[in-house]
Amino acid sequence: MFVFGYITHKTFYFLHSTRFAIMLIKMSHVIYLSSLIKSLENLSYARELVLEHLIRTERTATQISTFEMSFNKDVEHFKTKSINTIIHAHPKFFKPILEFDDWASAMEYLETNKKAALAFWRDSRNDQ
Repeated sequence: MFVFGYITHKTFYFLHSTRFAIMLIKMSHVIYLSSLIKSLENLSYARELVLEHLIRTERTATQISTFEMSFNKDVEHFKTKSINTIIHAHPKFFKPILEFDDWASAMEYLETNKKAALAFWRDSRNDQ
């Protein structure tokens, strides 16, 4: 009876720990993706400042469009690299819990978990 109880306890503890680990991983996905969004917001703000500077210094339309194309290319690279990094960081065992595989599906995942992301950022501001 003792052995049965011990094995049952270990089994339930393992299942509880696994569920908790998966919840932590999913929350880390939400935090990571929302951090990427905040980074892109800051990049967008910087882009606007540079464009304003280019216009004020009377740069040519070619120079401005070259900057915009370069900026857009960098943003796309940032998005692709960020998603690939998080995907490749997962061991094979945890790959099935990834609910996204590209930027569009990652944004859908973040939209689904918007409340958790907003709660994280709201709580982190209150901690400061």
